[in-house]
This record gives sequence, C-alpha cells and structure tokens, in this order.
Amino acid sequence: MESLGYDAAHQQAEYIFRTVLPACGMTVREGQIQLCHAMLDSLYNKEVTLCDAGVGLGKTYAYLIACLLWQWQRPREQWQPVVISTASVTLQDALLQQYIPFLSNALIQYGYIDEPAHAVLRKGKERFVCDARLEERRMQIAQRGEAFARRAALLRAADRYLDLDRVAGLSRYDRQHICVPDRCDRQCGAWESCRYRQYVRASNGPTITIQICNHNYLLADAVHRQKGWNPLLRDYQALIIDEAHCLPDAAQQMATRRLSVQKLTQLAEQLARAHHPYAAQQVQTQTRALAAACILNAPAEGKPRRAFAITDASATALAGMQKVVTQILEREHTRLPHHLQNQLAETKELAGRFARPDDSMIRYIEIAENGESVSLCAVPRDLPSQLYDLLWKREKPAILTSGTLAAGRDFDYTARRMGLRDGVPVNTLQVPSPFDYPRNAMLYFPLRPDVGNYSKEAQNERVAGQIESLVRSACGHTLVLFTSYDQMGHVYEQLEGRLPYPMFKAARGGQRFVEQFKQCPNAVLLAGGPCWEGVDFPGDVVSLLVIVRLPFPVPDPVREARRERYPDLHSYIQAEIVPEMQQKLRQGFGRAIRTEQDSCVVAILDERAGIGGKYHDAALAALPTCPSTEKIEDVQQFIREQKRPDYFL
Repeated sequence: MESLGYDAAHQQAEYIFRTVLPACGMTVREGQIQLCHAMLDSLYNKEVTLCDAGVGLGKTYAYLIACLLWQWQRPREQWQPVVISTASVTLQDALLQQYIPFLSNALIQYGYIDEPAHAVLRKGKERFVCDARLEERRMQIAQRGEAFARRAALLRAADRYLDLDRVAGLSRYDRQHICVPDRCDRQCGAWESCRYRQYVRASNGPTITIQICNHNYLLADAVHRQKGWNPLLRDYQALIIDEAHCLPDAAQQMATRRLSVQKLTQLAEQLARAHHPYAAQQVQTQTRALAAACILNAPAEGKPRRAFAITDASATALAGMQKVVTQILEREHTRLPHHLQNQLAETKELAGRFARPDDSMIRYIEIAENGESVSLCAVPRDLPSQLYDLLWKREKPAILTSGTLAAGRDFDYTARRMGLRDGVPVNTLQVPSPFDYPRNAMLYFPLRPDVGNYSKEAQNERVAGQIESLVRSACGHTLVLFTSYDQMGHVYEQLEGRLPYPMFKAARGGQRFVEQFKQCPNAVLLAGGPCWEGVDFPGDVVSLLVIVRLPFPVPDPVREARRERYPDLHSYIQAEIVPEMQQKLRQGFGRAIRTEQDSCVVAILDERAGIGGKYHDAALAALPTCPSTEKIEDVQQFIREQKRPDYFL
C-alpha cells in the first residue's frame, strides 16, 4: 500500500470503521472511531496519549488500525514493529488468535494489504522449552519406570509446544529443568536445530509488524537499554500499553529487591546438592536467625507488609549472613558452580543493603499469611521518576489505554503514577461506553442504619441479610464482590442453607468455582481478588452485582511513604486513596454489563457510599450515570421489567 500522510490515514480510518468492518459483521461505534482518530494524532505527533475507553467500545481494534495506518506511511525499508504490552495472558492470546487475524483478513479482502499482519509473542527465556534439557529430563524420567508415566506423557507434550505455558499440568520442578537456561552453550548438540533459537530469529525478522509482550517484559527491555545491554525486544517505533492501569504495579514489582527466607533456604539446599554441606549448613543457620529477627521486627498482627527498622537483632543477623557468604565465596569459589556464585554474591549485596540506612528506598517486611514465607523488601521511593527514565525519555509515541485510567473525571492520579512529568507532551481522552446504562442499569444503596457501631459479627450478619434480600429479588444470577476473604468466609457460612439457589465461594485460586457459577442458570458467587477485573460474565449470568465495601487500598509501608509528600492526611486521602478506590470500583462495576443486551442492578452496601455518606459523591463520580434507589422494591421492579419470562423459571 502507498505511504499514507496524516489526512489520508484519518480518511482511511473512517472508511475501514464505517464500511470494511461493518461488512465483516461489526457494529459502527462513534466512540471507537473517535478513539482511533485520537490515537492516530498521538502517533503522528509523537505524543503520549492516555485513553480511558468504556466497556464494549472496542479499543483493541481502534489501536490496531491506528498503528497499521501509521506504519503504512513509512517506506518499507524503514519499518520497525509496534510493541503492544498487556497485563494478562488472556488478552495476549486474543490479540494473536482473534483480533489480528480477523483484522488482517478484512483488510486483505478489501485490498488494503497483500499479506496478513505478522505478530509475535515475546516473553522470558524461562517460558520456553530447551530441546537439549528436555531430552535429558525425559531420559531421567524414563529410567524411573511406570510410576512416572504421567510425567513422561507431559514431557512428550513439550515436543509439540515450544511455549511452556501451553503444556498444561507440568510441575514447577519439571518446568525449571527443561526451560531455556540463562546462558546457552554454543557447543550444545542441539544448537543448530534449537527451536528456541529459531523462534528468536523469526521474532527479530523484518516481516514482524507487531511485538506483543507483558508489562514486566517491556520494563525489563527498557532496563536493558538503559544499562547498555542487549535489548530484549527488537527496536520499535511506537508503544501501545493496554490494561495500562496495571503498569505502575508491574514497575513496583520489578523494582522491588527481596531478601527472601524461602530463597535462602533453597540456596542452602542447592549448596547441599552441589556437595558443599558445610556451606549449606552455614547459610541455613543464618537464615533461621534472619527469619527470627524479621518476626521480632514486625510485631503487628494481620498485616502482610510491615515497616522494617534496623534493630540489634536484625543488624546482627544481616551482618552474620554477610560474613558467612563472604567466607563461602573465599573458601570455595573455585569449586562452586557459576549460578551459585551469582546467588551468593547477590545475597551478600542485599544483606549489606538492608543492614545500613537508605533514604532512597522504602523498606518493609513481607510475611505470608501462613507465616512460612518471610522477606525483607526494598522498593525505590520515587518509582514514577524511574518510569519516566525507562519509558518516556525516549520520546517515542505511546498510547496508554484501559477501561479505568481516569479516576473520577480526570487523569491526574494516573499521570503522577506513570511518571508523566512536565515536559512530556500528554493528551487525554475519556470515551464512555456505548452501553445504555440509564436504561439497562440501576444503582442500589441500602438505607443507612440509625446506629453505626456494630461488632464485626453483627456487621457480617447485616451484610448476609442484605445479600439474601437482594438475591431473592433478582432470583439468583448474582455476583458478590468482597474486599476481604475473611469477611467473605463468614458471610458464606451465614448464607448457607438460606438461599434457594446454588451458591459458590471463589477463594484464592478458586477459578473452578467461577466456571461452575457460569454454567448454572441462576447461581450466586461470592468472590474477591481476581474477580474484580478481567473476568467476563455476559448475558444474564450476572444480573445483580453486589459490592460489599468500597475497595479502598489496604495501608502498607509503600503507601504510607507516599503520604509524606502531602501537607495533611486529608490531602493525601483525596489525592491518592480516593482515586485508587475509584479505579478499583470502576473495575468491579465493569463486571455488571458486558454486552448491549445485558441489564443489571449494582448494589453497593458500604454505608460510606450510601446517599448522604462520606464517599457517595466520589463513588458516583467513578461510575456511569444511571438511576439509583434505596428501595428493595425498586430492585424487584427493575428485574421484572428487564428480564424475559424464561429468566424466572
């Protein structure tokens, strides 16, 4: 196709959305077209654009078409791929298997392109099969006889799939022993036929139009470029960050340094297997001392993250770890495998980092709920500045999009967390969902009780009673979202036997119950965590969405450090805590209506969100405009009017 200038690209976008895609079965959405035009402007002007796209708008096609039209302006010899970064494997799979093939076929059919757009998934080496290590592991398993027949069958499946994520049921141990190592030996017998090397060559080939990765891989590539190392991604000309609200959390995860008791224990075990029993004993002894010091350092109950302060016990334990590791490296370094030398050196560096004051880092202790895993953690105090240095200083055009980038009605909170400082040209666009919320949705806030001082047990009983009344009004078809697994468990116990509908509880890792809920015509699902976002409940599966409490973030040392930037508590809450709650509330609300035919009541039981409550206006500002009520009778009437007769069977 001929190179396209600015005006031609916008004209082509109009024709594709209004003629080509409708001919292939898609609906014309004015908001989607508006979004694509804004994205084209961002690409041509080399700007950063924050796009808040409502549910059902079709933002994925908007940015794919914008990117392809913009790429076509360049002479073929100057082409570089576009990078699309996502937070979820589900979206990556959809891009590769649905969106890009569908769009390519449509554009080929109408003569825009001669061959499909070529996309490739990029991720870390540890996610791919090493053919040499696979063969070695298969031989080990084969020698162990029929007792290992199932594992042998799973390993045979790795012959068909290079991507380890597609080999279902493989144990973590086997994954670690057949994945591509950090460094490949050129003397390897499988070097020439290696599937991973072929994949890397193809991924960096000149025909690749789109590179797809997750946020962690994108940031890791940026770190490599910053340090002058070999980049992980082929050089690209534009960046699309979908599910962009997850990017700051990915940056925090990657930037956090951890001295983990669990990993230290594994290090001791590796030393023992490598025939260094005395070194293993030394590391294990100091690990126990460090774990004990961490527990003493963090006496607060019920908080997974607790502030870390250097005490006599922790200073002694950290100094002991440094001393022991130094002795091991000096005494046995010539006999230690290279990977163990690296792990020991990193342990020494981390122990030294935690042993001395460091105002540039926020330091805390992380303790798992079962108490078995304890870590010392340190995260940079100014993560937004790091994001600025990694991503925005390169002055490449970037489109950041999500259904929840705006908090309330503006992007200030998002821009701060993203590191989009003065000097970065930033545009913002908020395009509402095409769904008819005023007609198809209703907000329900229960009447506020006269007395607000309840015990935890009384509060849970009141919540259970409210849920029961609502579920009966909606005839099941209910998703109940909790911010606390503990409260969810207590409410579930109180509701057992009281509802005439199947009831499921999706605790941590409860995906099986989510799928069972979807298969039932009128069930009730109590859920938390993952079900607040990224789970699709189309149709009448969820006709009542109950949000038990406003999803305010749990206080932790990282958030407390942010508080120091503000003159008072009120300013901090309004600038940081309320916007974070609003984004999470929007994510939860998005489970309610997934198609234009859906209808749903959204009940928010938190007194603070009720009419006259402290955060009523903040909650409304986060949600689409729709009628609200305090009467349960209105909920019943809404359901009767919206649903077909077979809904009530």
